[in-house]
Amino acid sequence: MIKVIETNLSIQVDNTIIDHQSRVIEVESWKDYIEEIKSAKTVIRNSVIGALHGATIPKEAKIENLIYDDFHLKCEVINWLGIRSIKLAYKV
Repeated sequence: MIKVIETNLSIQVDNTIIDHQSRVIEVESWKDYIEEIKSAKTVIRNSVIGALHGATIPKEAKIENLIYDDFHLKCEVINWLGIRSIKLAYKV
């Protein structure tokens, strides 16, 4: 298991950030986490620090502009209502 810092930025149409949340989660591997994001798989997880829990990707969401390397991930998440957010992740 590895730890990942996951941050979600809520954005408006003009790309203004209106809210953000971060949490630390545990995943099997960075490769598995990347595949989960690529496939827009909904997985419910609890934060290992604090009380934030929820889905890594909302149900029926689309992933766009996915960029990642061995430690970083960035993508846009479009939920079923068409609302966009930005997901950032960092392998600890």
